Amino acid sequence: MKGLTPEELIAWTPPYQKTIIGSNILIAQGSMMVYGKEETWKSMLVGLDMSFKIANGLDWFGYPTIPSSVYNFQTEIPQSPLRDRVIKYMTGNHVTSKNIWFSSELYMKVDKGWGYAELEKELTRTKPKVLVIDNISSSVSGKLVDDYEMGLFLDRMDMLRDKFKLAVVIIHHTRIPEHSQGETFHYGTDEAFGSSRFPRWFDTIIYVAKVNDNDAGLVSLDLTFEKTRFAEERLKPLHLTVRRSDLVFSKDGNS
Repeated sequence: MKGLTPEELIAWTPPYQKTIIGSNILIAQGSMMVYGKEETWKSMLVGLDMSFKIANGLDWFGYPTIPSSVYNFQTEIPQSPLRDRVIKYMTGNHVTSKNIWFSSELYMKVDKGWGYAELEKELTRTKPKVLVIDNISSSVSGKLVDDYEMGLFLDRMDMLRDKFKLAVVIIHHTRIPEHSQGETFHYGTDEAFGSSRFPRWFDTIIYVAKVNDNDAGLVSLDLTFEKTRFAEERLKPLHLTVRRSDLVFSKDGNS
């Protein structure tokens, strides 16, 4: 630990890569939460589409990305359906990459010493610049509403960010919504289920809502940037469409 004078801070040379997704949506060593209700396509949106676009340096719905290696740690589905999803996405989008890894661990808890140690081994082996955790609910054993226990989990994420110089992207769910007289209320980042530490810790928080799912196999999603700590301007919502048949995502109906 060493504090720097203004002159020393200015003389310090930052890392060569300062951002991963443009407009500082995701910076190097940054943090992001993408959350929404169940079955709002978060895993496909982040674990597949965002991950492959970052790995290949492709635009993410109008925002440029810097090619960066990605490690997907998911604890929700077995390896067989994960494989099917990856094949469908790669085939439909005509994309591949050796800069991305997928892990399916149904009982790995990264808030415990043994789980954290196993994840650390994998990060040492692969050296990614982005770690995606899908999702937090099934990746920790502690109570999500307990500030102390979730604080320990976030401390571990900070340790990984510091040691491996990587960014952390976490997929999460909403709490039970509040209803009154047939109307559903949404209170911004407070809708993320669990500890009050979550909205304070993450640099960027994106809320995903499914607005339509029609018989033609098209799913419409709205993405709202509820928190953008490092963005220098207000980011407008994204209106996306994804085809079930090939997992091709498009913005405003345009591929």
